[in-house]
Amino acid sequence: MSDQAAIYVHIPFCVKKCIYCDFYSKTNLSLISDYVKSLQKEIERRAGPKEKISSIYFGGGTPSLLTIKDIDLTLQTISDRFLISRNVEVSLEVNPGTIDLNYLRELKKTGINRLSIGVQSFNDDKLKFLGRIHTAEQAVRAIDAAEKAGFNTVSIDLIYGLAFETQNGWLKDLKKGVSMTPSHLSCYMLTIEPGTPLDERVKKGLISPLGSTTLSALFKKTSLTLDEFKYDHYEISNFSKGRENRSIHNSIYWNMTPYYGFGAAAHSYDGESARSWNYRSIDAYIKELDSGSLPVDDREILTRKQKMMEMIMLRLRTLEGLDLEKFQTLFRLSFENHFKDILEQIFEESLGFIKDNRFALTLEGKVRLNSIVEAFAQKTA
Repeated sequence: MSDQAAIYVHIPFCVKKCIYCDFYSKTNLSLISDYVKSLQKEIERRAGPKEKISSIYFGGGTPSLLTIKDIDLTLQTISDRFLISRNVEVSLEVNPGTIDLNYLRELKKTGINRLSIGVQSFNDDKLKFLGRIHTAEQAVRAIDAAEKAGFNTVSIDLIYGLAFETQNGWLKDLKKGVSMTPSHLSCYMLTIEPGTPLDERVKKGLISPLGSTTLSALFKKTSLTLDEFKYDHYEISNFSKGRENRSIHNSIYWNMTPYYGFGAAAHSYDGESARSWNYRSIDAYIKELDSGSLPVDDREILTRKQKMMEMIMLRLRTLEGLDLEKFQTLFRLSFENHFKDILEQIFEESLGFIKDNRFALTLEGKVRLNSIVEAFAQKTA
């Protein structure tokens, strides 16, 4: 068991749902007050782990819909119940359409020291298509305000791969993001999630998604372009100005370190085999806590094969790749011997390599990550 852990706080409220998003959130903002009260109850009832908390992350939804008082109270409840690392990373996702300079100045006083700004694009046509509530101008103002408020660690989220998007159009967006000099960039390829409004439009033939060849080219161009600007491509969708600006919170997920999820639909993992998740319903979440119970919807114990595949899948997303010594220690299995045939093909096609007892993928290999992981999964089945 790791001596470090993370806390994730889910804020399931949005002014408006974006057409591509399948994260759990609702637009009934009148429930926020009762929800925050329930959040305090869950944190108080689930306290007890001995690990030091190295990251606290407010995600959503739109956490910047919370009042400063609600954020401060939630952080205080966490610090009262958990052992917090002296250098803890405390992140909050913000929507440019919900904040101003005064809000960010007050936010910094609560202990939030990292912002993840959901820009998605600096192109108003893209923003309108995605269903965002902010404009490109508001996005620029939000980033400027973050700097004026004293936030030294700022991450910008961008999305690419829209049906009408060209490589030049995406590069213009990307370079605009770089010009704002963020310490971190998350560049997500648009994914058509089942049940979303975007998925419905595709099924009706209203939208024709980009082909895999075009998407692969955009992915590689993104990596090569950001490399020119000295951003490390340390995970499939994430880029940082040096190791010190990597997201501690996301790294905890990729390292399979324990994390504790609070809020409706939040997941938790003990770092060994047990995973649990809360009710994907604000009403059910509040009701369970009001009745004196924990809002856990279900649990699962991962099998040895599940843990093995999760470790392979998560680590191959990263720059450093899979630690072969750690893999053998955990599973009493030589990765190189067990997957010899697959590795030979990967090496032959220059999709991956082994260096310093770590197996990692090349940029071309990361393009084919899903099929590579599937090949390993078939071998372990």
